[in-house]
Amino acid sequence: MAGSEWLAMAAVLLCAVAVLPGTLGVLMLTHKLAADASGARFIYGQSRWVLAVSALMLAAVVYTAIGDGNVSIVMLAAMVAYAGILVFGFFMHTSLMFRPVREPTFISLGKAIESFGPDEEVVGVIDQNGKPHAFVARLARRPHVVYQHEGDAPFIMTHCILAHSSMSYALEDDFSAPDISISAVLANNMVFYDKSSRCSVIQIQDKARDEDMVLKTVSTIVVRLSTWQSLYPQSRVWVRAPQWRDFFYLKLLARADVIDPASPAMVYALQNPLDDRLPMKSFILGLRNGAASRAYPVSMFSQTSLVSDHLGDKGVVLIAAFDNDYIQVFDRELEPGATLDFKPSSTPGGMIDHQSGSEWSPQGECVSGQYTGRRLRPFSHYNKIFWYVWADFFPGTEIYSPAPADPVPQQPTAGTESPGELRDPDG
Repeated sequence: MAGSEWLAMAAVLLCAVAVLPGTLGVLMLTHKLAADASGARFIYGQSRWVLAVSALMLAAVVYTAIGDGNVSIVMLAAMVAYAGILVFGFFMHTSLMFRPVREPTFISLGKAIESFGPDEEVVGVIDQNGKPHAFVARLARRPHVVYQHEGDAPFIMTHCILAHSSMSYALEDDFSAPDISISAVLANNMVFYDKSSRCSVIQIQDKARDEDMVLKTVSTIVVRLSTWQSLYPQSRVWVRAPQWRDFFYLKLLARADVIDPASPAMVYALQNPLDDRLPMKSFILGLRNGAASRAYPVSMFSQTSLVSDHLGDKGVVLIAAFDNDYIQVFDRELEPGATLDFKPSSTPGGMIDHQSGSEWSPQGECVSGQYTGRRLRPFSHYNKIFWYVWADFFPGTEIYSPAPADPVPQQPTAGTESPGELRDPDG
Protein backbone atom coordinates (compact mmCIF):
# COMPACT_ATOMS: atom_id res chain seq x y z
CA MET A 1 0.00 0.00 0.00
CA ALA A 2 1.05 3.58 -0.64
CA GLY A 3 1.96 5.91 2.20
CA SER A 4 -1.29 7.83 1.84
CA GLU A 5 -3.25 4.61 2.25
CA TRP A 6 -1.36 3.78 5.43
CA LEU A 7 -2.17 7.25 6.75
CA ALA A 8 -5.85 6.74 5.93
CA MET A 9 -5.90 3.44 7.80
CA ALA A 10 -4.09 5.06 10.74
CA ALA A 11 -6.78 7.76 10.83
CA VAL A 12 -9.46 5.05 11.02
CA LEU A 13 -7.59 3.34 13.85
CA LEU A 14 -7.29 6.60 15.81
CA CYS A 15 -11.00 7.27 15.26
CA ALA A 16 -11.81 3.82 16.65
CA VAL A 17 -9.59 4.41 19.69
CA ALA A 18 -11.32 7.75 20.34
CA VAL A 19 -14.93 6.63 19.88
CA LEU A 20 -15.44 2.93 20.53
CA PRO A 21 -14.30 2.52 24.19
CA GLY A 22 -17.26 4.64 25.35
CA THR A 23 -19.93 2.87 23.31
CA LEU A 24 -22.45 0.28 24.46
CA GLY A 25 -21.40 -3.17 23.38
CA VAL A 26 -17.71 -2.33 23.32
CA LEU A 27 -18.06 -1.33 26.99
CA MET A 28 -18.56 -5.03 27.70
CA LEU A 29 -14.83 -5.30 26.98
CA THR A 30 -13.63 -1.89 28.18
CA HIS A 31 -15.83 -1.35 31.26
CA LYS A 32 -12.97 -1.73 33.73
CA LEU A 33 -10.95 0.87 31.84
CA ALA A 34 -13.96 3.19 31.66
CA ALA A 35 -14.67 2.75 35.38
CA ASP A 36 -11.18 3.99 36.23
CA ALA A 37 -10.78 7.76 36.54
CA SER A 38 -7.81 7.86 34.16
CA GLY A 39 -9.72 5.80 31.59
CA ALA A 40 -12.81 7.98 31.95
CA ARG A 41 -10.68 11.12 31.54
CA PHE A 42 -9.53 9.78 28.19
CA ILE A 43 -12.95 8.56 27.01
CA TYR A 44 -14.85 11.72 28.00
CA GLY A 45 -12.15 14.35 27.53
CA GLN A 46 -8.86 13.59 25.85
CA SER A 47 -10.42 11.37 23.18
CA ARG A 48 -11.89 14.40 21.42
CA TRP A 49 -8.34 15.55 20.58
CA VAL A 50 -7.49 12.11 19.23
CA LEU A 51 -10.66 12.26 17.12
CA ALA A 52 -9.75 15.73 15.86
CA VAL A 53 -6.26 14.58 14.83
CA SER A 54 -7.71 11.55 13.04
CA ALA A 55 -10.20 13.75 11.16
CA LEU A 56 -7.43 16.12 10.04
CA MET A 57 -5.27 13.20 8.91
CA LEU A 58 -8.05 11.63 6.86
CA ALA A 59 -9.14 14.97 5.41
CA ALA A 60 -5.56 15.81 4.33
CA VAL A 61 -5.05 12.40 2.76
CA VAL A 62 -8.37 12.48 0.90
CA TYR A 63 -7.84 16.07 -0.27
CA THR A 64 -4.42 15.19 -1.67
CA ALA A 65 -5.69 12.01 -3.29
CA ILE A 66 -8.58 13.82 -4.97
CA GLY A 67 -6.21 16.51 -6.22
CA ASP A 68 -3.92 13.86 -7.70
CA GLY A 69 -6.87 11.89 -9.10
CA ASN A 70 -5.67 8.84 -7.20
CA VAL A 71 -8.45 7.75 -4.81
CA SER A 72 -7.83 4.03 -4.29
CA ILE A 73 -10.19 1.32 -3.07
CA VAL A 74 -8.24 1.17 0.20
CA MET A 75 -8.82 4.87 0.71
CA LEU A 76 -12.52 4.56 -0.09
CA ALA A 77 -12.77 1.68 2.38
CA ALA A 78 -11.05 3.82 5.01
CA MET A 79 -13.55 6.64 4.49
CA VAL A 80 -16.49 4.23 4.76
CA ALA A 81 -15.04 2.67 7.93
CA TYR A 82 -14.40 6.10 9.43
CA ALA A 83 -17.97 7.21 8.73
CA GLY A 84 -19.30 3.91 10.09
CA ILE A 85 -17.47 4.41 13.39
CA LEU A 86 -18.89 7.93 13.73
CA VAL A 87 -22.44 6.72 13.03
CA PHE A 88 -22.06 3.87 15.50
CA GLY A 89 -20.75 6.34 18.10
CA PHE A 90 -23.68 8.67 17.51
CA PHE A 91 -26.15 5.92 18.31
CA MET A 92 -24.22 4.04 20.99
CA HIS A 93 -21.84 6.36 22.88
CA THR A 94 -22.80 6.67 26.54
CA SER A 95 -22.13 10.41 26.59
CA LEU A 96 -25.01 10.80 24.13
CA MET A 97 -27.19 7.87 25.18
CA PHE A 98 -27.16 8.72 28.89
CA ARG A 99 -26.93 12.49 28.96
CA PRO A 100 -27.97 13.67 32.46
CA VAL A 101 -31.10 15.79 32.83
CA ARG A 102 -29.90 19.18 34.05
CA GLU A 103 -33.14 21.17 33.75
CA PRO A 104 -35.84 18.88 35.19
CA THR A 105 -39.58 19.32 34.66
CA PHE A 106 -41.95 18.51 37.54
CA ILE A 107 -45.72 18.06 37.43
CA SER A 108 -48.38 17.68 40.11
CA LEU A 109 -49.11 14.30 41.65
CA GLY A 110 -52.65 14.38 40.32
CA LYS A 111 -51.44 14.87 36.76
CA ALA A 112 -48.80 12.16 37.23
CA ILE A 113 -51.43 9.66 38.42
CA GLU A 114 -53.58 10.56 35.43
CA SER A 115 -50.66 10.15 33.01
CA PHE A 116 -48.92 7.07 34.41
CA GLY A 117 -51.42 5.30 36.65
CA PRO A 118 -51.26 4.55 40.38
CA ASP A 119 -48.91 1.56 40.08
CA GLU A 120 -46.09 3.40 38.31
CA GLU A 121 -42.79 2.98 40.16
CA VAL A 122 -41.18 6.20 41.38
CA VAL A 123 -37.94 7.04 43.10
CA GLY A 124 -38.74 9.17 46.14
CA VAL A 125 -36.17 11.55 47.58
CA ILE A 126 -36.41 13.43 50.87
CA ASP A 127 -33.89 16.26 50.62
CA GLN A 128 -31.83 17.54 53.53
CA ASN A 129 -34.54 20.05 54.43
CA GLY A 130 -37.18 17.31 54.54
CA LYS A 131 -38.81 18.30 51.22
CA PRO A 132 -40.09 15.33 49.15
CA HIS A 133 -39.43 14.88 45.43
CA ALA A 134 -40.53 12.01 43.17
CA PHE A 135 -39.00 10.76 39.91
CA VAL A 136 -40.65 8.32 37.49
CA ALA A 137 -38.20 5.41 37.60
CA ARG A 138 -39.01 4.16 34.10
CA LEU A 139 -38.08 7.54 32.61
CA ALA A 140 -34.87 7.66 34.65
CA ARG A 141 -33.57 4.38 33.24
CA ARG A 142 -31.91 5.99 30.25
CA PRO A 143 -30.42 9.25 31.54
CA HIS A 144 -29.63 7.57 34.90
CA VAL A 145 -28.94 11.00 36.45
CA VAL A 146 -31.31 13.92 37.14
CA TYR A 147 -30.13 17.20 38.67
CA GLN A 148 -32.46 18.95 41.14
CA HIS A 149 -31.21 22.49 41.72
CA GLU A 150 -34.31 24.11 43.23
CA GLY A 151 -34.23 25.32 46.83
CA ASP A 152 -31.29 25.44 49.21
CA ALA A 153 -30.81 21.65 49.41
CA PRO A 154 -29.93 20.68 45.80
CA PHE A 155 -29.04 17.12 44.88
CA ILE A 156 -28.71 14.69 41.99
CA MET A 157 -30.80 11.53 41.76
CA THR A 158 -29.13 8.46 40.26
CA HIS A 159 -30.88 5.29 39.11
CA CYS A 160 -29.23 2.06 37.92
CA ILE A 161 -31.52 -0.27 35.98
CA LEU A 162 -29.24 -3.34 36.26
CA ALA A 163 -29.05 -3.30 40.07
CA HIS A 164 -32.48 -1.77 40.67
CA SER A 165 -30.57 0.72 42.81
CA SER A 166 -31.35 4.37 43.41
CA MET A 167 -29.40 6.91 45.42
CA SER A 168 -29.28 10.70 45.66
CA TYR A 169 -26.31 12.87 46.53
CA ALA A 170 -26.21 16.37 48.00
CA LEU A 171 -24.61 19.03 45.82
CA GLU A 172 -22.16 20.40 48.36
CA ASP A 173 -18.46 20.83 49.12
CA ASP A 174 -16.26 19.21 46.43
CA PHE A 175 -19.40 17.88 44.75
CA SER A 176 -21.28 21.19 44.62
CA ALA A 177 -21.14 21.60 40.83
CA PRO A 178 -20.50 18.21 39.25
CA ASP A 179 -20.31 17.76 35.48
CA ILE A 180 -21.37 14.15 35.12
CA SER A 181 -21.10 11.58 32.36
CA ILE A 182 -22.17 7.96 32.72
CA SER A 183 -18.86 6.25 32.09
CA ALA A 184 -19.33 2.54 32.71
CA VAL A 185 -20.90 -0.34 34.58
CA LEU A 186 -18.83 -2.30 37.06
CA ALA A 187 -20.25 -5.64 38.24
CA ASN A 188 -23.81 -4.54 37.29
CA ASN A 189 -23.72 -1.18 39.06
CA MET A 190 -23.41 2.20 37.41
CA VAL A 191 -20.21 4.24 37.42
CA PHE A 192 -20.28 7.95 36.64
CA TYR A 193 -17.42 10.31 35.96
CA ASP A 194 -17.36 13.87 37.32
CA LYS A 195 -15.34 16.10 35.04
CA SER A 196 -15.20 18.84 37.67
CA SER A 197 -13.42 16.74 40.30
CA ARG A 198 -11.91 14.35 37.71
CA CYS A 199 -13.16 11.41 39.78
CA SER A 200 -15.07 8.24 38.95
CA VAL A 201 -17.84 7.28 41.38
CA ILE A 202 -19.33 3.81 41.83
CA GLN A 203 -22.93 4.42 42.85
CA ILE A 204 -23.22 1.66 45.47
CA GLN A 205 -20.02 2.79 47.23
CA ASP A 206 -21.09 6.46 47.49
CA LYS A 207 -17.53 7.70 46.95
CA ALA A 208 -14.89 8.36 44.35
CA ARG A 209 -13.19 5.18 43.24
CA ASP A 210 -9.64 6.49 43.16
CA GLU A 211 -9.80 9.43 45.54
CA ASP A 212 -10.86 10.20 49.12
CA MET A 213 -13.97 12.17 48.09
CA VAL A 214 -17.05 10.76 49.87
CA LEU A 215 -20.45 11.90 48.65
CA LYS A 216 -23.21 13.00 51.03
CA THR A 217 -26.15 10.64 50.47
CA VAL A 218 -29.75 11.85 50.59
CA SER A 219 -32.63 9.60 51.69
CA THR A 220 -33.97 7.73 48.65
CA ILE A 221 -36.69 5.06 48.40
CA VAL A 222 -38.67 3.24 45.70
CA VAL A 223 -42.50 3.03 45.88
CA ARG A 224 -45.62 3.02 43.75
CA LEU A 225 -46.96 6.40 42.71
CA SER A 226 -50.19 5.87 44.68
CA THR A 227 -48.19 5.15 47.84
CA TRP A 228 -46.13 8.29 47.36
CA GLN A 229 -49.31 10.31 46.88
CA SER A 230 -50.67 9.03 50.20
CA LEU A 231 -47.44 9.91 51.98
CA TYR A 232 -46.60 13.24 50.36
CA PRO A 233 -49.73 14.56 48.57
CA GLN A 234 -48.30 18.04 47.99
CA SER A 235 -45.07 16.92 46.34
CA ARG A 236 -44.30 17.01 42.63
CA VAL A 237 -43.14 14.36 40.18
CA TRP A 238 -40.31 14.58 37.65
CA VAL A 239 -41.19 13.60 34.10
CA ARG A 240 -39.72 14.16 30.67
CA ALA A 241 -40.96 13.96 27.11
CA PRO A 242 -40.27 10.72 25.22
CA GLN A 243 -37.28 10.80 22.89
CA TRP A 244 -36.23 8.57 20.00
CA ARG A 245 -33.31 7.27 22.05
CA ASP A 246 -35.82 5.84 24.53
CA PHE A 247 -37.14 3.49 21.91
CA PHE A 248 -33.68 2.73 20.62
CA TYR A 249 -32.26 1.90 24.06
CA LEU A 250 -35.19 0.62 26.10
CA LYS A 251 -36.90 -1.31 23.30
CA LEU A 252 -33.99 -2.52 21.20
CA LEU A 253 -31.00 -2.72 23.55
CA ALA A 254 -32.17 -3.14 27.15
CA ARG A 255 -32.98 -6.78 27.84
CA ALA A 256 -36.15 -7.27 29.86
CA ASP A 257 -34.82 -10.43 31.49
CA VAL A 258 -31.93 -8.52 33.04
CA ILE A 259 -34.29 -6.39 35.13
CA ASP A 260 -36.86 -9.14 35.73
CA PRO A 261 -36.62 -10.28 39.39
CA ALA A 262 -37.69 -13.77 38.32
CA SER A 263 -34.87 -14.15 35.77
CA PRO A 264 -31.29 -15.21 36.66
CA ALA A 265 -29.88 -13.21 33.73
CA MET A 266 -27.17 -10.61 34.36
CA VAL A 267 -25.08 -8.53 31.97
CA TYR A 268 -21.68 -8.13 33.60
CA ALA A 269 -19.58 -10.70 35.42
CA LEU A 270 -19.50 -10.57 39.20
CA GLN A 271 -16.38 -9.69 41.17
CA ASN A 272 -16.96 -12.57 43.59
CA PRO A 273 -18.77 -15.93 43.51
CA LEU A 274 -22.55 -15.57 43.52
CA ASP A 275 -23.86 -15.42 47.10
CA ASP A 276 -26.82 -17.81 47.21
CA ARG A 277 -27.92 -17.17 50.80
CA LEU A 278 -30.88 -15.28 49.34
CA PRO A 279 -32.58 -15.58 45.94
CA MET A 280 -30.42 -13.82 43.37
CA LYS A 281 -32.74 -10.94 42.50
CA SER A 282 -34.71 -10.73 45.71
CA PHE A 283 -35.18 -7.17 46.93
CA ILE A 284 -33.32 -6.12 50.04
CA LEU A 285 -32.65 -2.92 51.96
CA GLY A 286 -28.90 -2.45 52.02
CA LEU A 287 -27.55 -0.52 55.03
CA ARG A 288 -24.01 0.53 55.82
CA ASN A 289 -22.43 2.29 58.77
CA GLY A 290 -18.67 2.55 58.52
CA ALA A 291 -17.30 -0.93 57.88
CA ALA A 292 -20.55 -2.63 58.92
CA SER A 293 -23.04 -3.67 56.25
CA ARG A 294 -26.31 -5.54 56.55
CA ALA A 295 -29.07 -6.69 54.22
CA TYR A 296 -32.72 -6.67 55.29
CA PRO A 297 -34.84 -8.87 53.00
CA VAL A 298 -38.01 -7.10 51.93
CA SER A 299 -39.85 -10.41 52.25
CA MET A 300 -39.47 -10.43 56.03
CA PHE A 301 -41.89 -7.50 56.32
CA SER A 302 -44.73 -9.87 55.54
CA GLN A 303 -44.30 -10.98 59.17
CA THR A 304 -43.68 -7.62 60.84
CA SER A 305 -44.11 -3.93 60.11
CA LEU A 306 -41.23 -2.75 62.30
CA VAL A 307 -37.63 -3.76 62.92
CA SER A 308 -35.51 -2.09 65.59
CA ASP A 309 -31.80 -2.77 65.23
CA HIS A 310 -28.23 -1.63 65.73
CA LEU A 311 -25.73 -1.31 62.89
CA GLY A 312 -22.30 -0.63 64.29
CA ASP A 313 -22.71 2.25 66.71
CA LYS A 314 -25.97 3.43 65.14
CA GLY A 315 -29.49 2.56 66.27
CA VAL A 316 -31.96 2.27 63.39
CA VAL A 317 -35.64 1.46 62.96
CA LEU A 318 -37.18 0.09 59.76
CA ILE A 319 -40.88 0.74 59.25
CA ALA A 320 -43.15 -0.79 56.57
CA ALA A 321 -46.56 0.41 55.40
CA PHE A 322 -48.94 0.33 52.44
CA ASP A 323 -48.72 -3.45 52.00
CA ASN A 324 -44.95 -3.21 52.40
CA ASP A 325 -44.58 -1.08 49.29
CA TYR A 326 -43.18 1.66 51.52
CA ILE A 327 -40.21 0.68 53.68
CA GLN A 328 -38.17 3.47 55.26
CA VAL A 329 -35.24 3.52 57.67
CA PHE A 330 -34.75 6.09 60.42
CA ASP A 331 -32.00 6.94 62.88
CA ARG A 332 -33.37 6.17 66.36
CA GLU A 333 -31.27 8.92 67.94
CA LEU A 334 -33.67 11.85 68.23
CA GLU A 335 -30.98 14.03 69.75
CA PRO A 336 -27.57 13.40 71.34
CA GLY A 337 -28.03 11.04 74.25
CA ALA A 338 -31.67 10.25 73.44
CA THR A 339 -32.03 7.02 71.47
CA LEU A 340 -35.60 5.78 71.25
CA ASP A 341 -36.96 2.23 71.21
CA PHE A 342 -40.06 1.58 69.08
CA LYS A 343 -42.95 -0.83 68.75
CA PRO A 344 -45.76 -0.89 66.18
CA SER A 345 -48.81 1.20 66.94
CA SER A 346 -52.44 0.37 66.18
CA THR A 347 -52.28 2.82 63.25
CA PRO A 348 -51.10 1.05 60.06
CA GLY A 349 -47.46 1.93 59.51
CA GLY A 350 -47.29 3.90 62.75
CA MET A 351 -45.04 3.29 65.75
CA ILE A 352 -44.82 4.23 69.41
CA ASP A 353 -41.63 4.92 71.33
CA HIS A 354 -41.28 3.13 74.66
CA GLN A 355 -39.64 6.08 76.40
CA SER A 356 -42.50 8.62 76.13
CA GLY A 357 -45.39 6.73 74.56
CA SER A 358 -45.42 9.22 71.70
CA GLU A 359 -46.86 8.05 68.38
CA TRP A 360 -44.93 8.46 65.13
CA SER A 361 -46.10 8.36 61.52
CA PRO A 362 -44.56 6.22 58.75
CA GLN A 363 -42.79 9.39 57.56
CA GLY A 364 -40.96 9.61 60.91
CA GLU A 365 -42.96 12.54 62.35
CA CYS A 366 -44.29 12.49 65.90
CA VAL A 367 -48.05 13.05 65.66
CA SER A 368 -48.98 12.86 69.34
CA GLY A 369 -47.30 12.84 72.71
CA GLN A 370 -44.23 14.46 74.24
CA TYR A 371 -42.33 14.78 70.96
CA THR A 372 -45.20 16.09 68.81
CA GLY A 373 -43.81 17.88 65.75
CA ARG A 374 -40.35 16.35 66.04
CA ARG A 375 -38.97 14.27 63.18
CA LEU A 376 -36.64 11.31 63.03
CA ARG A 377 -33.75 11.61 60.59
CA PRO A 378 -34.01 9.26 57.61
CA PHE A 379 -31.09 6.84 57.40
CA SER A 380 -29.79 6.72 53.82
CA HIS A 381 -29.70 3.21 52.40
CA TYR A 382 -30.26 1.26 49.20
CA ASN A 383 -33.99 0.65 49.02
CA LYS A 384 -35.11 -2.54 47.21
CA ILE A 385 -31.78 -3.21 45.52
CA PHE A 386 -31.13 -6.63 43.97
CA TRP A 387 -29.48 -8.93 46.52
CA TYR A 388 -26.82 -10.30 44.17
CA VAL A 389 -25.40 -6.85 43.41
CA TRP A 390 -25.29 -5.81 47.07
CA ALA A 391 -23.64 -9.09 48.10
CA ASP A 392 -21.05 -8.79 45.33
CA PHE A 393 -19.86 -5.36 46.46
CA PHE A 394 -20.03 -6.25 50.17
CA PRO A 395 -18.98 -9.91 50.29
CA GLY A 396 -19.93 -11.65 53.51
CA THR A 397 -22.47 -8.95 54.35
CA GLU A 398 -24.72 -9.81 57.29
CA ILE A 399 -28.33 -10.75 56.67
CA TYR A 400 -30.84 -9.70 59.29
CA SER A 401 -33.16 -12.36 60.63
CA PRO A 402 -35.79 -11.50 63.25
CA ALA A 403 -35.06 -12.81 66.73
CA PRO A 404 -37.85 -14.56 68.63
CA ALA A 405 -40.22 -12.01 70.11
CA ASP A 406 -39.60 -11.18 73.77
CA PRO A 407 -42.06 -9.60 76.21
CA VAL A 408 -41.84 -5.82 76.20
CA PRO A 409 -39.94 -4.77 79.37
CA GLN A 410 -41.84 -2.72 81.92
CA GLN A 411 -39.19 -0.02 82.06
CA PRO A 412 -37.16 -0.25 78.85
CA THR A 413 -34.04 1.79 78.37
CA ALA A 414 -32.47 3.01 75.17
CA GLY A 415 -30.16 0.59 73.38
CA THR A 416 -31.20 -2.60 75.23
CA GLU A 417 -33.05 -4.41 72.42
CA SER A 418 -31.61 -7.41 70.65
CA PRO A 419 -30.38 -6.63 67.15
CA GLY A 420 -31.72 -9.98 66.00
CA GLU A 421 -29.91 -12.99 64.74
CA LEU A 422 -27.33 -12.53 62.01
CA ARG A 423 -26.74 -15.25 59.51
CA ASP A 424 -23.17 -16.49 59.27
CA PRO A 425 -21.81 -15.57 55.80
CA ASP A 426 -20.32 -19.08 55.60
CA GLY A 427 -23.43 -20.94 56.68
